[in-house]
Amino acid sequence: MTDALADAPLTPEQQKAWQNICAELVVARVRIQELENRLKAINRQPNHEGPEQTVLNRPDFNREVARMLAIDERYETISSVLYFDIENLDAIKKRHGAELVDAAVRCVCDTLLTHVRRSDLLGRLAPDEFGMLLPRCDNAAAWKKGEQLAASIYEALTSSWGPTLKPSISYGAYTFREKEDVATGLKKAAEVLTHLKSKQ
Repeated sequence: MTDALADAPLTPEQQKAWQNICAELVVARVRIQELENRLKAINRQPNHEGPEQTVLNRPDFNREVARMLAIDERYETISSVLYFDIENLDAIKKRHGAELVDAAVRCVCDTLLTHVRRSDLLGRLAPDEFGMLLPRCDNAAAWKKGEQLAASIYEALTSSWGPTLKPSISYGAYTFREKEDVATGLKKAAEVLTHLKSKQ
């Protein structure tokens, strides 16, 4: 509805003012949804002490994944990596501003953090790319988990943004083979990216 009104026969000044109002409404909606998501996450947390899961930057993610892969090699276990790409964040930033994209990134991080095990690792690899290591997880289970998480991200962003904006999400999964490093795994996962077609 907001886009339809924005295209109505208004003066340039009126159109710009209306677009600014729409952007502010979307950001306000996102902030409300953020608070609701964080409250839900707090309520879901078990009542025990332990280190909180965090979103690692790329260097820290690579280092921790390398450590986990060394453990896999030593004990002959396997791990898989998930790769997520929120493809239209740059276009949304150009149209609606950086504040909305920053809120979207927080929404993605909060959503992923509510679905990770304590043994999993989560990292932000680029402005619109995220990675997750799943220890002791085979390829079939990783793909299933990736689809579930991509759907959760889609639902969270759609709920935050409202009906006028739709996220475009792709995800990939790869199970490490012996002697492979994190860069190889992420590259392989990126090569098999699948669009979340059922929601778009």
